[in-house]
Amino acid sequence: MEIRKNLVDPSKYGTKCPYTMNPEFITVHNTYNDATAENEVAYMIRNDNQVSFHIAVDDKEAVQGIPLERNAWHTGDGNGNGNRKSIGVEICYSLSGGDRYYKAEDNAAIVVAQLMKQYNIPISKVRTHQSWSGKYCPHRMLAEERWNSFIERVQNAYNGGKVTPTLIPPSTNGTGIAYIEGNGINLRKGPGTGYGVIRQLGKGESYEVWGQSNGWLNLGGNQWIYNDSSYIRYTGESTPTSSQSVNNGVGIVTIIADVLRVRRGPGTNYGIVKNVYQGEQYQSWGYSDGWYNVGGDQWVSGEYVKFED
Repeated sequence: MEIRKNLVDPSKYGTKCPYTMNPEFITVHNTYNDATAENEVAYMIRNDNQVSFHIAVDDKEAVQGIPLERNAWHTGDGNGNGNRKSIGVEICYSLSGGDRYYKAEDNAAIVVAQLMKQYNIPISKVRTHQSWSGKYCPHRMLAEERWNSFIERVQNAYNGGKVTPTLIPPSTNGTGIAYIEGNGINLRKGPGTGYGVIRQLGKGESYEVWGQSNGWLNLGGNQWIYNDSSYIRYTGESTPTSSQSVNNGVGIVTIIADVLRVRRGPGTNYGIVKNVYQGEQYQSWGYSDGWYNVGGDQWVSGEYVKFED
């Protein structure tokens, strides 16, 4: 996978990456926001904070902001091996999760495998941020207990195999019943048409539902059907109407886009209130459908802000 470079200006080396480095480890992070890799790196290299990382990966690309032969401040262990001897890889979109986050995670596995080959780093030295300083990061990967799966995907990519797409966990724990009202309904291995077909279901069959993800119903294990009312009658909990952050969006948002429109509601279909600018900070009072509420009827897109609780 190509790693596009947008490197920090050498004038900021003293703040962002003051020491030369021969990489011996790779450290994996989650960004805890919904910015793209491009915006994540752009914000990091433009601000004057010491915090830094080498590469950000999203669902479409990988972007490098710090030279790989220089250190970055990303693991919280001072002058320990995390900060001084490891390459920091940030996985984007971890705040809201969903399909684009899981694709970013799969892309990160490919990037990590490439870095292992480039610097002769063994899989045993691919580590979490948490392993260096105790911080709960990569938060989504840890919370969903997929670190071992990630390491397997890295090893598979390193060995020249294809990275198997991440199976997306159900978004609720609620149960219900799915009644099949059509014939030839595909039961798939994951919540999407890109996953393989296990078998076909027929009219009159019914199944217990264990969870939902992006319009798909989980029938147990890696068995999914699409919840289309033309051939599925589902009785149970409805799909959540919005993706909520784990802290409900109460905290501080920092604008990372050059110019960002504030809208009257959580979506681009709402009217524009005003513009805000890169580096400005606002109190956030809530979160809905990828947007943060910055007071009253004022909302900003989570894709262009950095959130801190």
